Amino acid sequence: MCVVTESASTTDIPERRIVRARLSAVGLVGAAGGYAAALTPSLLPHALTFLLLLTTLGTLTGYAAGATLSWAVNKISWVRRHHPSNWIQVMIVAVIWLPALIFTPVSVAWQAEQQSALDMPSALPGTVTVVAVTAVVATLLVIAGRAVRLATRLVAALLTRRGPLHRWVSRRQPDHAYRSVLTVRVAVAGILIVAGFATIQVSLGLLISSYNAQNADAAGQSPANVGANSGSPDSLTPWATLGREGRFFVSNTVTTAAIEAVTGEPAEVPVRVYVGMDQAQTPAQRSALAVEELDRVGAWDREYLAIMAATGTGWIDPDAINSTEIVTGGNVTSVVVQYSGVPSWIGFVIDPETTQLQNDSTVNAILAAWRTKPENQRPELMLFGESLGAFGSQAAWPQGSTPQDVTAEIKRIIWIGPPSQSRLWKQWQVDRSAGPMWQPVIGDGLIARTYISAGELERAVPSDGPVITFSAHPNDPVVYWSPDLLLKKPDWLNQPLGPGVDPRMKWFPIITYLQVGMDLISGGAPPEVGHNYSADAGPAIALTINPPGWTPAKTQSLTRALPSLHYVTG
Repeated sequence: MCVVTESASTTDIPERRIVRARLSAVGLVGAAGGYAAALTPSLLPHALTFLLLLTTLGTLTGYAAGATLSWAVNKISWVRRHHPSNWIQVMIVAVIWLPALIFTPVSVAWQAEQQSALDMPSALPGTVTVVAVTAVVATLLVIAGRAVRLATRLVAALLTRRGPLHRWVSRRQPDHAYRSVLTVRVAVAGILIVAGFATIQVSLGLLISSYNAQNADAAGQSPANVGANSGSPDSLTPWATLGREGRFFVSNTVTTAAIEAVTGEPAEVPVRVYVGMDQAQTPAQRSALAVEELDRVGAWDREYLAIMAATGTGWIDPDAINSTEIVTGGNVTSVVVQYSGVPSWIGFVIDPETTQLQNDSTVNAILAAWRTKPENQRPELMLFGESLGAFGSQAAWPQGSTPQDVTAEIKRIIWIGPPSQSRLWKQWQVDRSAGPMWQPVIGDGLIARTYISAGELERAVPSDGPVITFSAHPNDPVVYWSPDLLLKKPDWLNQPLGPGVDPRMKWFPIITYLQVGMDLISGGAPPEVGHNYSADAGPAIALTINPPGWTPAKTQSLTRALPSLHYVTG
């Protein structure tokens, strides 16, 4: 392949010449390393499509690193003079790639073993498929990158030879002329990059609009079972604008009969309050509306008030809200404030601040209203947050807060599957007093505790004092995917590894970041694997609230009842 380049000459415009573009030998050596690293196990096994995407990304990452290193080293004159011949370079590349190719069937077998261990069966490619698809796709992407580079050079050449910049370049000395042309190339490349980002922004805008339309769609939903909840005729938050998840939430309150079947005691009718993102314009206004709704339903006269922090779409885990209503005997008001209509992964990537602002506002608005009530008459507060809800609700406390600070007024807190960048989770992992990163001992271990399975939660001894319960699976990519993975080995990959983490998993710069990032969208994990906490919510809430008279037998009864009470959401 040939590309057009420019070089300085004694003429007034840099002289045109043709050079033959070749793949970098050092880049190809790096590509072999990136390819092999991408094939090693990650937190979760990768299905066919994701595995092939990873090997391609790993190959390109390795090639880019090697090519960049080669370019930098070749700036040294001694290296240029002692460059090995083409044949030696080919031999070196072949010798390096041979073990990488031999490793391919081994790694595919490892993937199969990991799938079996975690009960995540999925189709896997054969060795030839992995090698062929990776080679073809990676080559096409390299060609595409070089085509963009060539297009940039051609546009710059046209502008400086025949375009309006010709006279500006021609008045310069050869060295200055060369730099002038280079400047134009950089400018053209910048324009292309800006155009690319603009395209991404437009695409994201269209995607967000489609999710907002889904959020507004009330098809298949009915207010028949709303009762006194939000969305009822007397509510300050009308049914039509609650949002799709809000309508599911308020129309599925657990019945007193279902509560009594688990507890064996008389139950009250729970109340659910929900504020949709379209029912007020700012976080503060939505929080104020939530407090007004709490006033309307008489929430301050109940035994418990549960603040439920929503995920990106406004979703609340049905098992979590159902468990809360059962464990409290129905003597509870649960309140949710929606801030977005997009899935959590989109919200976390493009706008993580919104959930933090809304949850900070909501928690503090409710606390302010709660403080105005007589101490012996106001409800006991609890807080629940799962995934992005855990991330957002932790922002209600400043950096540096201790478990004692956090539970000063909200005595019962459950955070399930907290993303790695969650303020308190991240801080307390680093500042742990003992234990591995995947199960840190936080402070003296009396208030905040971390559980890694539903079994641990069921066996744990309840506390009479304030409680913060973390539930975090060691192989949950949401909990452990972090920018730090790019260039630093994480503590959670130090021995001993957490249960469910493949012992063959190793850390590689950039590659591990890509692998765990791909784990986020792998999907299909069974209970207690990855980001599936369907088995954890009930035991975590029972352990944390632990009302008088609650027993391990009731927790077991709750766990058995939850599947039949689970309702469909958006």
